Amino acid sequence: MKTSITNQNNVECRLIRSLEKILPLVDPIEEEKGGSILKNQTYNFQVALRSFAPKGAGTVFVRVSGALEKYITVRKEELVPATVIPHDADDYYVTKDVTLIPDALLPCDKGLYVPHGQWRAAWISVQLDGTVGGGVYSTAIEIVGLDGTVLAKLTHTLEVIDAVAPTTDLKLTNWMHYDGICRIHRVQPFTDAFYDVFKGYLQQYVSSGFNMLLTPLFTPPLDTDVGGERMTAQLVKVWKDESGYRFDFSALEDFIAFVLARGIEYIEFSHLFTQWGGKACPKIIVEIDGKEEKCFGWDTPSDSEEYKQFLDAFLPQLMRVIDKLGIRERCYFHLTDEPNATHEEYYTKCRALVKSHVGDIPVMDAIELYSYYEKGLVDLPVVFVKGYEEFAKRDMRNLFVYNCCYPAGEYYANRFINMPSQRTRVLGFQLYATGVKGYLHWGFNFYNSCRSRYAINPYAVTDAGGGFPCGDSFIVYPDEENGGAHGSVRLEAVKEGFQDYCALKRLETFIGRAEVCRLLSEWGLDGYAVYPRSAEKHVRFREKINALIKTYCGK
Repeated sequence: MKTSITNQNNVECRLIRSLEKILPLVDPIEEEKGGSILKNQTYNFQVALRSFAPKGAGTVFVRVSGALEKYITVRKEELVPATVIPHDADDYYVTKDVTLIPDALLPCDKGLYVPHGQWRAAWISVQLDGTVGGGVYSTAIEIVGLDGTVLAKLTHTLEVIDAVAPTTDLKLTNWMHYDGICRIHRVQPFTDAFYDVFKGYLQQYVSSGFNMLLTPLFTPPLDTDVGGERMTAQLVKVWKDESGYRFDFSALEDFIAFVLARGIEYIEFSHLFTQWGGKACPKIIVEIDGKEEKCFGWDTPSDSEEYKQFLDAFLPQLMRVIDKLGIRERCYFHLTDEPNATHEEYYTKCRALVKSHVGDIPVMDAIELYSYYEKGLVDLPVVFVKGYEEFAKRDMRNLFVYNCCYPAGEYYANRFINMPSQRTRVLGFQLYATGVKGYLHWGFNFYNSCRSRYAINPYAVTDAGGGFPCGDSFIVYPDEENGGAHGSVRLEAVKEGFQDYCALKRLETFIGRAEVCRLLSEWGLDGYAVYPRSAEKHVRFREKINALIKTYCGK
């Protein structure tokens, strides 16, 4: 197999593993030596290009051919700025310099520009659907200039293991932000034009492994300044007159039907109280005497009689809709995001009010304190990865984990743009070893500054206006030309991690969970911060898993 070439056309080409981020002025070293994949998973690798011609290679095209050609997608890696370096960053970063790093994955049909002396890369995805038989397949890769001249040729070899990975048993959510979709694509929430765009975001979401979706009953009260306001994203129509409140759930029902038909399995309703303590209400638009008004928000205490009356009217009717749709077992409620010890009194009041109506449907919230669970205040804790051990030492497994703008150090798994892809992908092994029920991240497409003070262009601003580490707030990029979303190098690493989890679940059917956990421990995994910090070791371990699956399938 040819993995690198330098020729008379002054073009240097290398096949590089998916886990190396190819910087413009740094020689890539993680050579792709071929690999293996289960027959319903996706295999990624990169073609790195550099030209020594005086004017560079200019625009080139990457063409593939072979038996797997129809399963292959070629995208170009777009450089984006990495500007905010966390003060507590450890030494497992690609770089801690302010620089450009490839992340956005864009269509390559119009070619890839290769300047003089700089590396550029194409991202190759082989997305199998379970129908290809087991065996070894070769793919020819040609680099072609604008005039049709073949500048370089390479060959990639992939073994397809004749085994199918199971569907994940995890609940995986990455919060969708509907105001960002509407603002960037210039559509109104939940109109036909909105759904034309949203389906592209949803496709990226589901194809990457996420199966649980934040659903906005009312505008989600997330990452907003106290007294601030985000674009209205409200699925429930509300009226108020002398007889009380009336509701129209038809838009909510349409939304739920739309997402369930496209691969979403679980619905998490947006928070019914404001973030960081639940002291106020989400923004709720109500029509009174034919005029829409903001009747609830930061100026309405969550324990006010007015909001209690509203929820007493709203929640029973919502429950009837849930039961009509037959989705009670798929639903989850949020109260307030990230409450701390000083918020317990408010949280207790909020929970009592909501649970009196929703019954056995679980309440899930991101919390740091075990006392919230111990006192029965949250049914499904979503625990910060750094605080996981506090829960795990009680032999508790009914929980999710999450990460966000921190931890940035101590080698915890995370997904910042300037982190190695292996640090993102290793989460899949960690989720398996710790036996949790799910994973949450807050930023699938948050295209605002920190606290939603203004909108940002994610191609130019990756740090939420300096508020978060680069890449924390979003992991897809808007496709403004065609609608929908483009993926990213980081999203592919997340997907690869979820695939690693499913491969372990397949191996578990042969050797049992205890033995799989022993293999992970032997490899060097322990919790969410201890693991071999090496792309090569990660790839070799995954190849070992595939080889074991192949062996047992052949018996």
